[in-house]
Amino acid sequence: MEIIISHDGMKAISELDEDEIKWWRKKIGNVRARYILSPKLSIRNYIDTIKSEPDYHEKLRNTSAFIQQIRDETWKIYIESELLFYKSVIKELLEERAHPHDILATIISEGTLQELNALKNHKELLHKVSEIFGNFTGRIFPYFFELSKSVTNSRRSRAGKAFEEIIHSIMDGYLYPYDDQSKLGKKVFKEKGLGKMVDGILPTMKAYDTNRSKCLVVTMKTSLRERWQEVVEEINRTNVPSIHLLTLDEGISRNLLDTMRNHNITLVTYEKVKKRFEGEYTNIISFETLFNKEIPHIIEWWKITYPCDYLK
Repeated sequence: MEIIISHDGMKAISELDEDEIKWWRKKIGNVRARYILSPKLSIRNYIDTIKSEPDYHEKLRNTSAFIQQIRDETWKIYIESELLFYKSVIKELLEERAHPHDILATIISEGTLQELNALKNHKELLHKVSEIFGNFTGRIFPYFFELSKSVTNSRRSRAGKAFEEIIHSIMDGYLYPYDDQSKLGKKVFKEKGLGKMVDGILPTMKAYDTNRSKCLVVTMKTSLRERWQEVVEEINRTNVPSIHLLTLDEGISRNLLDTMRNHNITLVTYEKVKKRFEGEYTNIISFETLFNKEIPHIIEWWKITYPCDYLK
């Protein structure tokens, strides 16, 4: 750890060494695990609280609004948990690391307390507290920098996993047969040549082995900036006849849809986004169309063609 002494004689941490970074990252992970539920548990817990509502199945049918509702409500819960995480992780940093503790103790001295008591109004108090907070943050900034990176990476990863769990929960709500990587494992998908870009198969992997052209092959991207072109590479490599790409991204362009159409990719998105391209493109559908029309049609075909098989 690199410590410098500023002109006023106070310490400041300019850089963390590898051992300290390793300790801090582990501490962040441990505290996060205590306060923040995994995306899977968070989504499932929320679904469990609304399953018994009389309009639950109506909400399922209005899939776009339902997806947005789940995301909004679980995000609020996540933010509340994250605030508790921040408080605890900084508290434990000050308890377990001497330099951050000593820096704060120097900034908030007996003289500082006397200054605070002498302040005349709320505005002066806010100004003084802001000075203290800024001084402390700047002097241990490498810790906050690592914390910020960790939170950013965690949020990005969480968004994708939460979306997958929402879709899985909707499949369960409709009682649709659906094999995804969380159920069968990544190894099975890899052995089938489906790689990491395919998130799920409907009705089942067994059905896919029999007649892949009559199955729904699903991949999910919260944002289409997330290298969605890899989906094209996956189609070309695996000979999947077509794929449904589910997304929450609202910034969809005609050029994007043209490219996807050329590669047999059907984009599945919010109803309001789909309406912008009404009558122009057949390779963009709403979540409502997917769950209320296309999937029932696929399942009906399998029931008629292979009675009692492939839907388990």
